[in-house]
Amino acid sequence: MIPEIQRSKAKASADCETATKAFHDSMAKVQKQIDATTADVNKLRAELRTQTDEAKAKTVARITELTKNLDATRKEEQSEIEKHLKRLHTSIQSIDAELKHATADGKAVAEAKAKVSRAEYDSARHALIASLEAELVEWKARIDTAFDTAAGKKAAATAAVQAKVADLHAKHDAAQKKLQALKQANEAVFNELHRGVLAAIGEIKAALQHARADIAAAS
Repeated sequence: MIPEIQRSKAKASADCETATKAFHDSMAKVQKQIDATTADVNKLRAELRTQTDEAKAKTVARITELTKNLDATRKEEQSEIEKHLKRLHTSIQSIDAELKHATADGKAVAEAKAKVSRAEYDSARHALIASLEAELVEWKARIDTAFDTAAGKKAAATAAVQAKVADLHAKHDAAQKKLQALKQANEAVFNELHRGVLAAIGEIKAALQHARADIAAAS
């Protein structure tokens, strides 16, 4: 019976290592895509400042296409990190339960596994926070270049549009504060605060859509 238990534990450990390697390989691939798309978008945004209205319209269309791809890729990245965190959380709970009934030798092995799992969990949390930080940087860039998407400069002078942009900056600041709280969160409140950050980013997205509509109407 004992050898069978040992084989089961060894298989579980091997499966965990395989899942972790697959996760890191996937993250490296996704991050490469995000970095490349972000570089392309930033280059196009810089070009907007000196373009004619006709050229600007084409550039904006390309930026819109790229940012949709960027958002989808980042969503994929964050979803994979969240799944990895859940797997690790389950693994840590299993190891903690194992520790309660372990012999002296078994306890040393279980503690070593727990240390590795917790370190990987912390690493995945940092990866999720880094992804959210990068997402907020991207939304800040979209806010800052909102006027550049207008067909003319008239829109930038309207009080209504200026109020919209001020509201966007306020929402972005609020999201940053929520992200800062997430960085300092313990495991008990991490998921709740994570949902708060996602909701705050959703508010920025909706407000920016309205601001762009106002800018277009004022141009």
